[in-house]
Amino acid sequence: MALLRWRRQGFGSPFSELERMRDYMDNVYSYLANGVNQLRKNYTGVFPLINLFEDDENLYLVAELAGVESQSLDVSVKNDTLTLKGSKLTQIDREGVTYHRRERESGSFNRSLTIPAKIESERVQAVFKNGVLTVTLPKAAEAKAHQIEVKNF
Repeated sequence: MALLRWRRQGFGSPFSELERMRDYMDNVYSYLANGVNQLRKNYTGVFPLINLFEDDENLYLVAELAGVESQSLDVSVKNDTLTLKGSKLTQIDREGVTYHRRERESGSFNRSLTIPAKIESERVQAVFKNGVLTVTLPKAAEAKAHQIEVKNF
């Protein structure tokens, strides 16, 4: 009875969730066995943080890119995929200091996402100001909502 309720809620099998958690813990133990530096080296996180939203005419992507230089940014659109590439440089290693918390990472990033509507890729615009990237993606005519007149007979 409990298994049927689990499936009806859309969670899949409880055993698949246990398998996922076991795999996650195996990865954590593997990283710890190889040392903390290995864990830092393979940390990918989700960077940059983004919002993707739309109105009638455009889709908008807003990305937080504090610490990134505009020259290192590469924004591209191919088919239905938008890709952000770049690098974030911070002064990571300092001689003679002890870190009590170390959350600011540096290095390259590459983030791709699927665009949920057809766009006119030749009209895409990107503006980078105060560490925030705003990409405006104009919708193609066939992706825009059209008002349909209702006639009385």
